Amino acid sequence: MSDTTSTAGPSAASPSAAPAGAGPAQASAERAVAELDSTIAGIEHRLAAWAADAGAALAAMSGKVTGTAVDKLIRPVVEDLVQLPDGYAAGAGFIANAGLLGPERSYIAWWQGPDLEPVDALANFSPNSISRYVKAEWFRIPVETGQAHVTGPYVDFLCSDEYVLTFTHPVFTHPDGPVAGIVGIDVTVQRLERGAMPALRRIGDRATLVNADGRAVASAASDIDAGDLTAPDEPCRHYPVGRTFTVWSDATGL
Repeated sequence: MSDTTSTAGPSAASPSAAPAGAGPAQASAERAVAELDSTIAGIEHRLAAWAADAGAALAAMSGKVTGTAVDKLIRPVVEDLVQLPDGYAAGAGFIANAGLLGPERSYIAWWQGPDLEPVDALANFSPNSISRYVKAEWFRIPVETGQAHVTGPYVDFLCSDEYVLTFTHPVFTHPDGPVAGIVGIDVTVQRLERGAMPALRRIGDRATLVNADGRAVASAASDIDAGDLTAPDEPCRHYPVGRTFTVWSDATGL
Protein backbone atom coordinates (compact mmCIF):
# COMPACT_ATOMS: atom_id res chain seq x y z
CA MET A 1 0.00 0.00 0.00
CA SER A 2 1.11 3.54 -0.73
CA ASP A 3 -0.22 6.99 -1.38
CA THR A 4 -0.88 6.89 -5.10
CA THR A 5 -3.87 7.37 -7.31
CA SER A 6 -5.40 4.79 -9.61
CA THR A 7 -8.78 3.22 -10.30
CA ALA A 8 -12.08 1.81 -9.32
CA GLY A 9 -15.44 1.21 -10.87
CA PRO A 10 -18.31 -1.29 -10.96
CA SER A 11 -18.51 -4.20 -13.37
CA ALA A 12 -20.55 -7.33 -13.83
CA ALA A 13 -19.11 -10.82 -13.99
CA SER A 14 -20.48 -11.65 -17.44
CA PRO A 15 -18.90 -11.40 -20.89
CA SER A 16 -20.03 -9.13 -23.70
CA ALA A 17 -22.71 -10.70 -25.79
CA ALA A 18 -21.41 -13.47 -28.06
CA PRO A 19 -22.51 -13.47 -31.70
CA ALA A 20 -24.82 -16.19 -32.97
CA GLY A 21 -22.89 -19.32 -33.82
CA ALA A 22 -19.91 -18.61 -31.58
CA GLY A 23 -17.62 -21.61 -31.82
CA PRO A 24 -15.24 -23.59 -29.59
CA ALA A 25 -12.64 -20.79 -29.48
CA GLN A 26 -15.18 -18.37 -28.05
CA ALA A 27 -16.43 -20.95 -25.56
CA SER A 28 -12.83 -21.53 -24.44
CA ALA A 29 -12.29 -17.79 -24.05
CA GLU A 30 -15.41 -17.43 -21.92
CA ARG A 31 -14.29 -20.30 -19.67
CA ALA A 32 -10.92 -18.54 -19.28
CA VAL A 33 -12.69 -15.29 -18.35
CA ALA A 34 -14.75 -17.18 -15.79
CA GLU A 35 -11.51 -18.43 -14.20
CA LEU A 36 -10.14 -14.90 -13.98
CA ASP A 37 -13.40 -13.62 -12.57
CA SER A 38 -13.40 -16.37 -9.96
CA THR A 39 -9.89 -15.36 -8.84
CA ILE A 40 -10.65 -11.64 -8.58
CA ALA A 41 -14.12 -12.08 -7.14
CA GLY A 42 -12.73 -14.55 -4.61
CA ILE A 43 -10.38 -11.84 -3.26
CA GLU A 44 -13.22 -9.31 -3.19
CA HIS A 45 -15.67 -11.64 -1.46
CA ARG A 46 -13.17 -12.69 1.17
CA LEU A 47 -12.38 -9.06 1.88
CA ALA A 48 -16.08 -8.19 2.22
CA ALA A 49 -16.64 -11.05 4.65
CA TRP A 50 -13.59 -9.99 6.66
CA ALA A 51 -14.88 -6.40 6.84
CA ALA A 52 -18.23 -7.62 8.16
CA ASP A 53 -16.61 -9.88 10.77
CA ALA A 54 -14.20 -7.15 11.88
CA GLY A 55 -17.01 -4.63 12.21
CA ALA A 56 -19.09 -6.98 14.35
CA ALA A 57 -16.10 -7.78 16.59
CA LEU A 58 -15.23 -4.10 17.05
CA ALA A 59 -18.85 -3.28 17.86
CA ALA A 60 -18.83 -5.98 20.55
CA MET A 61 -15.96 -4.17 22.29
CA SER A 62 -18.53 -1.55 23.41
CA GLY A 63 -16.37 1.45 22.60
CA LYS A 64 -13.30 0.13 24.46
CA VAL A 65 -11.17 -0.44 21.39
CA THR A 66 -7.43 -0.58 21.99
CA GLY A 67 -4.45 -1.20 19.75
CA THR A 68 -3.79 -4.51 21.48
CA ALA A 69 -7.37 -5.61 20.88
CA VAL A 70 -7.16 -4.61 17.22
CA ASP A 71 -3.92 -6.59 16.76
CA LYS A 72 -5.45 -9.68 18.34
CA LEU A 73 -8.47 -9.38 16.07
CA ILE A 74 -6.66 -8.72 12.79
CA ARG A 75 -3.38 -10.65 12.92
CA PRO A 76 -4.84 -14.21 12.78
CA VAL A 77 -6.78 -13.33 9.64
CA VAL A 78 -3.69 -11.84 8.01
CA GLU A 79 -1.68 -14.93 8.93
CA ASP A 80 -4.24 -17.15 7.18
CA LEU A 81 -4.28 -14.93 4.10
CA VAL A 82 -0.53 -14.58 3.53
CA GLN A 83 0.26 -18.22 4.28
CA LEU A 84 -2.28 -19.80 1.95
CA PRO A 85 -0.23 -22.04 -0.40
CA ASP A 86 -2.11 -20.90 -3.50
CA GLY A 87 -3.21 -17.52 -2.16
CA TYR A 88 -2.65 -14.11 -3.65
CA ALA A 89 -2.14 -11.93 -0.55
CA ALA A 90 1.35 -10.48 -0.14
CA GLY A 91 0.21 -8.49 2.87
CA ALA A 92 -2.98 -7.45 4.59
CA GLY A 93 -4.36 -5.62 7.56
CA PHE A 94 -6.62 -3.00 9.09
CA ILE A 95 -6.29 0.76 9.51
CA ALA A 96 -8.56 2.51 11.99
CA ASN A 97 -10.22 5.75 11.06
CA ALA A 98 -9.90 8.74 13.35
CA GLY A 99 -12.13 8.34 16.38
CA LEU A 100 -12.21 4.56 16.72
CA LEU A 101 -9.41 4.46 19.28
CA GLY A 102 -9.76 8.09 20.33
CA PRO A 103 -10.18 11.60 18.94
CA GLU A 104 -7.89 12.28 15.97
CA ARG A 105 -6.08 8.99 16.50
CA SER A 106 -5.58 6.31 13.87
CA TYR A 107 -4.07 2.86 14.20
CA ILE A 108 -2.39 0.54 11.70
CA ALA A 109 -2.42 -3.23 12.10
CA TRP A 110 -0.83 -4.44 8.84
CA TRP A 111 1.60 -7.27 8.20
CA GLN A 112 3.56 -8.23 5.12
CA GLY A 113 4.78 -11.60 3.86
CA PRO A 114 4.70 -15.10 5.33
CA ASP A 115 6.91 -13.96 8.22
CA LEU A 116 4.28 -11.38 9.18
CA GLU A 117 6.58 -8.38 9.21
CA PRO A 118 4.69 -5.43 10.76
CA VAL A 119 4.28 -2.40 8.51
CA ASP A 120 4.87 1.13 9.80
CA ALA A 121 4.04 0.16 13.39
CA LEU A 122 5.89 3.21 14.73
CA ALA A 123 3.16 5.38 13.22
CA ASN A 124 0.87 4.18 15.99
CA PHE A 125 2.92 6.15 18.49
CA SER A 126 2.78 9.41 16.55
CA PRO A 127 0.11 11.95 17.50
CA ASN A 128 -0.20 12.79 13.80
CA SER A 129 -0.36 9.23 12.50
CA ILE A 130 -3.72 9.75 10.82
CA SER A 131 -2.16 12.24 8.39
CA ARG A 132 -0.05 9.47 6.83
CA TYR A 133 -3.09 7.72 5.38
CA VAL A 134 -6.09 10.02 4.96
CA LYS A 135 -4.98 11.13 1.49
CA ALA A 136 -3.99 7.66 0.26
CA GLU A 137 -6.43 6.42 -2.37
CA TRP A 138 -6.76 2.95 -0.85
CA PHE A 139 -7.87 4.54 2.48
CA ARG A 140 -9.61 7.72 1.41
CA ILE A 141 -12.04 6.35 -1.17
CA PRO A 142 -13.55 3.52 0.96
CA VAL A 143 -13.92 5.97 3.85
CA GLU A 144 -15.55 8.66 1.71
CA THR A 145 -17.81 6.38 -0.32
CA GLY A 146 -18.50 3.51 2.06
CA GLN A 147 -17.69 1.18 -0.86
CA ALA A 148 -14.97 -1.35 -1.68
CA HIS A 149 -12.12 -0.07 -3.83
CA VAL A 150 -9.05 -1.29 -5.71
CA THR A 151 -5.95 0.89 -6.06
CA GLY A 152 -3.32 0.12 -8.64
CA PRO A 153 -1.25 -1.14 -10.17
CA TYR A 154 1.29 1.09 -8.44
CA VAL A 155 4.72 0.73 -6.85
CA ASP A 156 4.23 0.10 -3.13
CA PHE A 157 7.06 2.04 -1.50
CA LEU A 158 5.56 1.67 1.97
CA CYS A 159 5.46 -2.12 2.09
CA SER A 160 7.02 -4.23 -0.63
CA ASP A 161 8.66 -1.94 -3.24
CA GLU A 162 6.81 -4.06 -5.81
CA TYR A 163 4.03 -3.36 -8.27
CA VAL A 164 0.81 -4.14 -6.42
CA LEU A 165 -2.94 -3.88 -6.36
CA THR A 166 -4.44 -2.94 -2.99
CA PHE A 167 -7.99 -4.17 -2.42
CA THR A 168 -9.69 -2.29 0.42
CA HIS A 169 -13.12 -2.42 2.06
CA PRO A 170 -14.74 -0.12 4.62
CA VAL A 171 -15.48 -1.48 8.08
CA PHE A 172 -18.63 -0.41 9.89
CA THR A 173 -19.41 -1.06 13.55
CA HIS A 174 -23.02 0.03 12.93
CA PRO A 175 -24.90 -0.18 9.62
CA ASP A 176 -25.74 3.53 9.60
CA GLY A 177 -22.62 4.71 11.42
CA PRO A 178 -19.39 6.27 10.15
CA VAL A 179 -16.62 4.15 8.67
CA ALA A 180 -14.57 2.76 11.56
CA GLY A 181 -11.63 1.86 9.33
CA ILE A 182 -10.66 -0.25 6.36
CA VAL A 183 -9.40 -3.78 5.84
CA GLY A 184 -7.16 -4.41 2.87
CA ILE A 185 -5.20 -6.99 0.93
CA ASP A 186 -2.07 -6.29 -1.14
CA VAL A 187 -1.68 -8.48 -4.23
CA THR A 188 1.53 -8.24 -6.22
CA VAL A 189 1.10 -7.80 -9.95
CA GLN A 190 3.74 -10.49 -10.46
CA ARG A 191 1.67 -13.04 -8.53
CA LEU A 192 -1.56 -12.07 -10.25
CA GLU A 193 0.11 -12.13 -13.65
CA ARG A 194 1.47 -15.62 -13.00
CA GLY A 195 -2.01 -16.86 -12.15
CA ALA A 196 -3.77 -14.98 -14.95
CA MET A 197 -1.43 -15.60 -17.89
CA PRO A 198 -2.64 -19.11 -18.90
CA ALA A 199 -6.23 -17.84 -19.05
CA LEU A 200 -5.28 -14.67 -20.95
CA ARG A 201 -3.41 -16.68 -23.58
CA ARG A 202 -6.51 -18.81 -24.13
CA ILE A 203 -8.51 -15.64 -24.77
CA GLY A 204 -6.05 -14.22 -27.29
CA ASP A 205 -2.39 -13.47 -27.90
CA ARG A 206 -3.03 -9.81 -27.04
CA ALA A 207 -5.64 -10.34 -24.34
CA THR A 208 -5.13 -7.87 -21.51
CA LEU A 209 -6.56 -7.48 -18.01
CA VAL A 210 -7.03 -3.75 -17.36
CA ASN A 211 -8.28 -1.51 -14.58
CA ALA A 212 -11.05 1.07 -15.00
CA ASP A 213 -8.54 3.61 -16.34
CA GLY A 214 -7.38 1.23 -19.05
CA ARG A 215 -4.03 0.55 -17.39
CA ALA A 216 -2.74 -2.96 -17.88
CA VAL A 217 -2.58 -5.32 -14.92
CA ALA A 218 -1.47 -8.37 -16.91
CA SER A 219 -1.23 -8.97 -20.64
CA ALA A 220 -0.52 -11.81 -23.04
CA ALA A 221 1.09 -9.24 -25.35
CA SER A 222 4.85 -9.03 -24.85
CA ASP A 223 4.92 -5.28 -25.57
CA ILE A 224 2.37 -4.39 -22.87
CA ASP A 225 3.63 -4.20 -19.29
CA ALA A 226 1.78 -3.74 -16.02
CA GLY A 227 0.85 -0.09 -15.57
CA ASP A 228 0.94 0.71 -19.30
CA LEU A 229 -1.97 2.75 -20.60
CA THR A 230 -3.80 0.66 -23.19
CA ALA A 231 -6.88 0.71 -25.40
CA PRO A 232 -9.01 -2.01 -26.98
CA ASP A 233 -7.99 -2.70 -30.56
CA GLU A 234 -11.49 -2.77 -31.99
CA PRO A 235 -13.24 -4.90 -32.87
CA CYS A 236 -12.51 -6.87 -29.72
CA ARG A 237 -14.46 -8.43 -26.90
CA HIS A 238 -14.85 -6.75 -23.51
CA TYR A 239 -15.24 -9.09 -20.54
CA PRO A 240 -15.99 -7.63 -17.08
CA VAL A 241 -13.97 -9.31 -14.31
CA GLY A 242 -14.80 -8.78 -10.66
CA ARG A 243 -16.05 -5.34 -9.66
CA THR A 244 -13.42 -3.14 -11.25
CA PHE A 245 -11.55 -4.89 -14.07
CA THR A 246 -12.06 -5.77 -17.72
CA VAL A 247 -10.38 -8.20 -20.08
CA TRP A 248 -9.94 -6.93 -23.60
CA SER A 249 -9.48 -9.79 -26.05
CA ASP A 250 -7.21 -7.58 -28.18
CA ALA A 251 -5.39 -4.57 -26.74
CA THR A 252 -2.84 -2.08 -27.96
CA GLY A 253 -0.42 0.06 -25.97
CA LEU A 254 -0.73 3.84 -26.03
